[in-house]
Order: sequence, then C-alpha cells, then structure tokens
Amino acid sequence: MHSPVKLAGVGALALLAGTALATGAAAQVTFDRLLNPEPENWLMNNRTYDAHRYVPLDEINTSNVGDLRAAFAVALTPRIVNGGFGGGLQATPVVDNGIMYLTDGTGAVYRIDVSSGTAGYINWIMDPQTDPETDGIVNNRGVSLWGDGMFSMTRDGYLTFTNAATGEVEWDVATEIDPEGDDYFTSAVLPLEDRVIFGPAGDAPMRGWMQARSTEDGSELWHFWLIPGPGEPGGETWPADSDIYLSGATALWTTGAWDPETRLVYWGTSNPTPFGDPDLRPGDNLYSSALVVVNTDTGALEWYFQYTPNEQWDYDEIGSHVLINDDSGRRVVQHFGRNGFNYVLDATTGEFIHGEQYVDQLDWTAGLDPKTGMPVEYDPALAAGGIQRYALGAYAGETQVAAFCPAIQGGVNFQPTSYSERTGLVYGASLEACNLDGSIGETATGAVVASNAAGEIVLKARTPYNQYGGVVATAGGLVFSSEVNGDVFAIDDTTGEELWSFNVGAGIDAPPMSYAVNGKQYVAILVGTSGISTFNPYVARGDDPNAASFANQQHTWTLYVFTL
Repeated sequence: MHSPVKLAGVGALALLAGTALATGAAAQVTFDRLLNPEPENWLMNNRTYDAHRYVPLDEINTSNVGDLRAAFAVALTPRIVNGGFGGGLQATPVVDNGIMYLTDGTGAVYRIDVSSGTAGYINWIMDPQTDPETDGIVNNRGVSLWGDGMFSMTRDGYLTFTNAATGEVEWDVATEIDPEGDDYFTSAVLPLEDRVIFGPAGDAPMRGWMQARSTEDGSELWHFWLIPGPGEPGGETWPADSDIYLSGATALWTTGAWDPETRLVYWGTSNPTPFGDPDLRPGDNLYSSALVVVNTDTGALEWYFQYTPNEQWDYDEIGSHVLINDDSGRRVVQHFGRNGFNYVLDATTGEFIHGEQYVDQLDWTAGLDPKTGMPVEYDPALAAGGIQRYALGAYAGETQVAAFCPAIQGGVNFQPTSYSERTGLVYGASLEACNLDGSIGETATGAVVASNAAGEIVLKARTPYNQYGGVVATAGGLVFSSEVNGDVFAIDDTTGEELWSFNVGAGIDAPPMSYAVNGKQYVAILVGTSGISTFNPYVARGDDPNAASFANQQHTWTLYVFTL
C-alpha cells in the first residue's frame, strides 16, 4: 500500500560521491523530440509513437556482432516480492544523451550515468515506498521522459513527476478509482503534447479504464471505461441481471501506440473475469481481449476489434500493436495475438485484413473467418447473453477443460515486438507450448517470428527455451532477444541465423534496447526474473540436461550493457 506520506516528502536517495550529478545533463524532452527522437537516444517506452522500437544505429551489425562483449553491469537493489512471484525487472530503460533512467519491479526510479561507456554510476534512486509484500503481481515497465523530468506510476496508482536532475518528486496525484479493487499499475504512461494516457493492469475485482491527465499537474482531462455499463453501447454483452461488469477486469498492462495525424491511440486489453469461466459472464464481454482505438483529444471510442469474444483461456491481448504502412501505402495495425494468430487491421477503419496462425500448435478454434477475422465457430447471435463454444467443444465452467493450445501464456504475451524499417518486418518473441492437464506441457520452446505488412509469417527462428523479454530490431541488420535460461542473443534479421549470444546467469523478463554515446553504440537489458518465466515447470523440464542450472538461478536485479 502506498505510504500516506507524499512522495515529495520522502525525497530521493542521491549518490553523489565520485561523479558530478550534472554529468551528461540533457536538454528538455519536448513533444517535438518525442516525435523525432535523435538516433542515439531512446526517450520513451516504445521509442517512437508507432511502437516500432526500431534503433537506427548500425555500428553493431551482422559483420561484427560476434565481437560484442560486456561493457559493464550495474547492480540494482533487489527485493523479494511475495515469495519471489512478481517484482521482476520488465522495464525498458530510456536514455537521453548518456543518462539512463529505469524502474525496478517495485517502481523505484533510477538515474544512471552511462556516459563513460565503461561503467554505470547511480546518481540517485527515487523510492515511492510501494509495499513489496502486497498481493498480486508487482512489476513496473518504466518511465516516460518529459520536460525536465519524467512520469512514472506506482503500483497503487500514483501518477508521479520526478525531477531528472535531483530525483525529487515535484508532484504526484492519486488515480486509482477503486482502492478496494484488484487494480494495480504496471505500464509506462504515454506522453503527448499536454497530456499523458494510461490505465491500470489487474484482474478481478476491478473494472478497466483509460484516462488522460494533464502533464502540468495530473488533473483529469477525460476518462473512458473499458467495460461499458448498462445502457451504454456494448453494455448488452455483459450479464444484464448482475453487476459483474464492475469487476470484469479488461485492463491495460503495457503502453499503447499513437498516431499524431489521426490523434488515435491503439491499446490492447486484457481478458475478462471471472477468469476462464464464461458461464458466469455470458456474452461477448466488450471490450475485453480486444484492441480499443480512442481519440486522445476527446476520449471517445473510434473503433474496436475483439480478438476472442467471450474469452476462456486467458488469451488477453495486451501485447504490442504496431502502426506501419503496407505495400499500397495504407496505414495498418499489426498484432501477434496471444491466442496464436497474427493480425493485420486497417488502422483507420478497423477493417480486418489478414489473420494467420504463427504458433506451431493451436486447437481452441479451427481458424479465422477470412472476411471478419472472427473465430470460425463464433456466433454473433450469442453476443448478448450467450456462451461461445469454440473448437474444443466445451469451456472451463462446464468440464474444466485443461488441455489447449497455445498454452495459457499464449504465443506472444506482454513482451514487446519490434518493426525493422530496414526489412519491413515485425518481429516477436513467442512461446511454443500447450497446456496439458492443467499445467504447461514439458516440451515448451521459443521462437522469434517475423511478419510482413500483409500479415504473412516469413521467418521463424527457433530457440530451445522460451523468450519472455521481447525483441529489438536495429539498422545493423540484427534482432536482439533473450531466453529464460539467461542467454541474450542476436540473430540476422533476414535469415534468422544466430550470430551472437551471452549468458548472464539469471532469468530475463525485460526487453533489450540500444543507444549510443559519443558515436559508440551499446545494447542494454535488465536481468532479473519475476518468477513468471524461470520457475515454471515448462522451463526446467525433466529431459533437459541444463535443468539444474535453472534451479540454481539466484534472485538478482542487474543492468547489463554490451558494446564492441
């Protein structure tokens, strides 16, 4: 629970010995800079508003990546959270002219001077005093630079603005709607000209929402409920004889994409609750497991696309939605669905363009309707008050169906994807597994999959272990990713051939990123698992000769940085 003392009163821990705090002092982060970030900098969560997470640096490339080495590491302050579950590192560090900012699993913000290229020096730590023993998942995915400071969210919903130079909190404001609910906050906010857009994560009991708040003082500008109420459009897709819509989850866990020309934000939502039992929530349960597209000036819903109506297997769709142009110049949205399908939609109208299976095994539906993109078994007559029965023939509430593909973690889950402006492909880090008898099967592996703008899968680079951190593509012809056994690796963005790897000795839940200082390129990644990826049985499988190494992985929170 958040301390009753205001964060500004708590202050920050300033570590000043041996270096000047002003080292690497950066210019103000303006909206113009966010629209057109310098090649060497990474200023917000997805790097660019279109969620490409593409790095236009090529000093590290296919010809020399084999010489990549560890430049330095920075030990953070780990805290065991809920016995090890939750509290891992999932943030994308941001960098502005040699100064890095990141959050740990409890939402503490670090300023690290990385300008020397040989060491990282912690200038200060701002600790919001979030209770690490609180129930539920505790993860934080980063800060958003703005002006002379940065925005971050505490687990319990305080929108916080911290001064970049001093680490002092200039203001914070409570945004949590229902303090008794099970909502918590994991994503970095999306900063626009005069407002930030964000919403909570969480499972039942909570009702998902999206908000815009002022960058000046955090005052609310608009509020959009992600679960419509009775009498509102879509409200009929929740039970009419109960108030279950008030606890139906449908939350935001990651940071969305935005189009500055259309003023539309694209954000994926989580599954509905009660979890896995549609008998308790008959109907399509809008706007769960969907892409919602909202006008950021007004807060009005522009359109939506629901991937799995009346969802039953935890196939939320909180993962990346990437804005790109297809071969005809049409603006489209690409999304690797957790449900195992790759989707391409018209970004202006929401029209379904293409869907294609990208995981090896998928049995919850026989396929997608080529016109609508809905599962072929979907019956629109059941949208208001019915139970959708997909290919498995039953749902969890009737027979406790425990075997399904893809597994409960899906294909691509929350881990961010990346679009290469060099190849025109979107890359994602996927799990290959099924649920068997109530748990994930013992043959789980991973893959980097690549989709073209038409939605066709054109590359699949397989790995022996699950990739849970995400990917980043660079102008050097590389895609960087990681495996839960601790391998950070790079593949050729065209052939999928592995060109380099380095084992950091601990699990990885965070995505890699890349930046440059004084013309020299670096690759950085946070290491330290939440327990979701490393300690599940589908990782340390019995036939794996390296299973003992998983059991021996220690809890750590460390920043690793690599260079030539």
